[in-house]
Amino acid sequence: MATGSITRLRAVAAAGAAVSMVAAGCATAADDGAVVVMAASSLTDVMETVFEDRHRATAVMAGSATLVAQLAAGAAADILITADAATMDRATADGSVRGTPAVIATNALVLAAAPGNPGRVTALADLARPDLLVGLCSADVPCGALARQALQAAQVAPSVDTLELSVRALATKLALGELDAGLVYATDAAAAHLGVVDAPELDGHANRYYIASVSAEPAPAVQAVIDDFTDPGGIGATTLQAHGFGPP
Repeated sequence: MATGSITRLRAVAAAGAAVSMVAAGCATAADDGAVVVMAASSLTDVMETVFEDRHRATAVMAGSATLVAQLAAGAAADILITADAATMDRATADGSVRGTPAVIATNALVLAAAPGNPGRVTALADLARPDLLVGLCSADVPCGALARQALQAAQVAPSVDTLELSVRALATKLALGELDAGLVYATDAAAAHLGVVDAPELDGHANRYYIASVSAEPAPAVQAVIDDFTDPGGIGATTLQAHGFGPP
């Protein structure tokens, strides 16, 4: 990564592509002060703001499960931010992450409909209607795991047409009208300008976001980014709040 290069935000669809791109194309903070942050796709807008003026920082965006797989496969990164405890636990259990995870935000699950609500979705139970095009996140994605917990608790068996690898991908399909309804995070529904249908069954269903350094002894530049998110007055923390994330 050349000195003075602008911050880059990368959306990654496949683990293999991300491993080669990060390992080959970016030095880490231990090398020359650059910082590579792997972050859950629902944080895309947040990372764009936080890293707007921070040179020598790169954000790699994907579903949390994909990011954990990338690290396990040898991708070079300095910081991992996941959208739930389970994915962070996997990264710490396999030794990919050695820092101590900290909660930085929460995000609520909502029932979202395509613009104009063409499917006339009025309740969570409508996800069982076979005439609707329904999308959920894959079960190993934090949003997907949370959605399944909520649906099981509400005793709703959804008629699912697609399972997406990230909540951002699901929100995009809803925004484009390719789906009628789905369960996404509140922040993604807002970012994609989706209609939110009142679903009391989803109350209390939210995920916690965790941040941790890959190294047990993070370099100063890495610790500075972590502090941005863990310090209540840091740019990361205030940006999370501004984008509708709940407090940790």
